[in-house]
Amino acid sequence: MNKYISLIGFLLALYPMQAAAAGKACYSNEHVKAEHMLRLHSELLVITLTCKNASDGTDLPEAYTTFTKKNLDALKKAEQTMMSYYKSVSQNPTSSLDTLRTKLGNEFGKKAAELSSDAFCYHYRDKVVILRNASKNQVAQHAADFENAGQKTLVSPCDRVAAK
Repeated sequence: MNKYISLIGFLLALYPMQAAAAGKACYSNEHVKAEHMLRLHSELLVITLTCKNASDGTDLPEAYTTFTKKNLDALKKAEQTMMSYYKSVSQNPTSSLDTLRTKLGNEFGKKAAELSSDAFCYHYRDKVVILRNASKNQVAQHAADFENAGQKTLVSPCDRVAAK
């Protein structure tokens, strides 16, 4: 277990170095959308691992797996979009994508750590089932809701960098 915690810590420590090496790199609108889609997927994973069952008893690992399979094309597209970004700013784009996924999961995992498991699950567990049953457009809207709620991306969008 400590070996994995050390590995996660190491990967997270690399993230600022990669961002600094990127210099003036910024996210296009497509990169923002892709990161938000991966953020949504990461959040659902954290909910699934923390809660195990929805309020109606639905098995969350099954619901998460169904969501992932149903949205595999959108998830692959998001990963490909992020890989294209990392290929332009990183010597190891695969590692950068892995670091992104880890960081997104850890950010949301902090909520689970700040609340009791019961409180966290009370607030979030049904999201996995709702999104398992959602249309592709509804899933895309949930991902877009991160931006509408002011959720910052890990790299600033180009339009905000240019405005500074």
